[in-house]
Amino acid sequence: MLVVVLNIALIAAVGWLATHRDRVSDQLAVWNFTPSTVIAEYATRSTMTEEGRFLFYASRPLIATGGTFDNVCAAHQEGVGILGCYLPVDRSIHLFDVTDDRLDGLEEVVASHETLHAVWDRMSDAERATLAPLLEAEVTKRPDDATLATTLAFYAKSEPGERLNELHSILGTEYTELSPALEKHYAQYFVNRKAVAALHEKSNAVFVAQAQQVTDLVAQIKTLASGIDADYASYNSGYDQLGADVKAFNAKAQSGAFGSPGDFDSARDALTARQGRLDALYRSIESRHGQYNDLVAQLNALNAKGDQLNQSINIAPRDPNGVAPKS
Repeated sequence: MLVVVLNIALIAAVGWLATHRDRVSDQLAVWNFTPSTVIAEYATRSTMTEEGRFLFYASRPLIATGGTFDNVCAAHQEGVGILGCYLPVDRSIHLFDVTDDRLDGLEEVVASHETLHAVWDRMSDAERATLAPLLEAEVTKRPDDATLATTLAFYAKSEPGERLNELHSILGTEYTELSPALEKHYAQYFVNRKAVAALHEKSNAVFVAQAQQVTDLVAQIKTLASGIDADYASYNSGYDQLGADVKAFNAKAQSGAFGSPGDFDSARDALTARQGRLDALYRSIESRHGQYNDLVAQLNALNAKGDQLNQSINIAPRDPNGVAPKS
């Protein structure tokens, strides 16, 4: 009887192994992976559950920089920074080492994003089919979310066919308010998913502020330049006309055509006043030239900081042409 029981148990174990191959493989990966202090902190700070941490560690997350990371993950597209990737071929996670203190929390968000790719990779077709309408409903609820639309358009080109996979990671790590059904799903992997979204908001605010500062400065520069150009054209035409009128005044004076000394003085005073107004306009133009150049210097300094910020998120520096000062 004992033999029969053991045989039944053995058959059951073999059956379980056959249907849980992924879990066995993941468990072996976790047993053979020793997380660094930084990796463990990513899991802790993003409030990963035991299951979330298990799948994160099963993906053997590796932090790298420069060419080492780019050779594995980088898309090499202008203006695009790749900070992490999940490779289905060997079920591994690779993370870019973000060292800029202004972007505190960003690496945890990326680690969580890639972990959700590991989750998606292990789902059955039926599980994905259940989530699909829930994910798409969140997009429908946000018709004016330009950032989400731009991100999805990028993935449609760079990773065709992976819309739902990316949505699953984006919504789970970047959006605070989701449907109860999705919250229940993500709760399997995060104790407090909103904490991850808060880290995203915090780090993303740095880029939003940078972009707004650039936009404001560019608007000021354009407005100032437009006024300078218009007034300079007015100054030039005004002085051309003044020169012609002075010449006519002198000719009239030499010919004795003024009827009286009062007429002469009145005409001369009018010319002098016009010259005074034109000279004042020129001084105003010069002053605004200085303001323009100061703003351009601020913009170029801000762009330099932006380049540093971009490099910290693995975006190659742009061609540093800047904005030329007015001479």
